[in-house]
Amino acid sequence: QKIKMPIKNKNQFCPTFPIKVSSDCKVVFTDAKKFPWRQDKKGYFLVKIEGGFLHCGFANNKHEVVIEFIGKNPERMIKEIAKRKICDLEHMGYISSELMIAKNCLDKNEKYVQR
Repeated sequence: QKIKMPIKNKNQFCPTFPIKVSSDCKVVFTDAKKFPWRQDKKGYFLVKIEGGFLHCGFANNKHEVVIEFIGKNPERMIKEIAKRKICDLEHMGYISSELMIAKNCLDKNEKYVQR
């Protein structure tokens, strides 16, 4: 099976080229998988909407917010968190998802409660 994928180069798309899906490509069904809660050794995130902005605070395990990210663009916020290597990948997945949920609530003017 071949899939055509556009490649982004700076501000424009390069010509597409075929991508081959390996015949031994592994498929992982994840809906039934269990992921027990595991505390991040560095701390945890707190997300809220305030004044029309997303607020994402990172608290250490002494429950002190040591850095707060504020903005309307969750992708930029996520990239900044990643750049600073604040958390492990498992928790990065969580905070990415949570920021997208909060952004959706912000856009729809709905109440947001962190899960």
